[in-house]
Amino acid sequence: MAKGAADEFDPSQSSLACNYGRVMSHVLQKGFQAGGVVGLGAVAPVVAFLEHRKGRTAEESLPVVAQALCRTALTTLAVSAALGVARLASVDDLKDGLEDRAYRLHYNQGQNRANLFANLGIAAGGTAAIVCLPASACMVVGGAAAGAAAGIFAHVATWRKPQ
Repeated sequence: MAKGAADEFDPSQSSLACNYGRVMSHVLQKGFQAGGVVGLGAVAPVVAFLEHRKGRTAEESLPVVAQALCRTALTTLAVSAALGVARLASVDDLKDGLEDRAYRLHYNQGQNRANLFANLGIAAGGTAAIVCLPASACMVVGGAAAGAAAGIFAHVATWRKPQ
């Protein structure tokens, strides 16, 4: 069935709070994804190297690396939340600004695909952490952050811009 005008997403029909939630959800997703990428790309190698220098095996070091990934992802999540709130507080016409941003986010194919890949990675990484690491929320968040980064890397490696 083809989409008609009645099926089109219209954020002006939603409340201000709903559109604020849509935009902040996006900001928080990007914050967590950024934490995964920074954590996996920069923090994890440094922590793994330092653990290796202490004479620890890779198996012994993995929980320490996962904890570092957890802290990195939660830090970038908190920073993105603060920046998102500050940015939205500075918008002149908040209602129109949120409606415009919610509309553009809804139809951004690249953004939606990146989020899909990251969310699949989060599920896989969190599940792997549950199976392979000591039981703690921090280990699951660290695994999820690594999965988010893997998902973003997979998205970037396979993305073909629509013509």
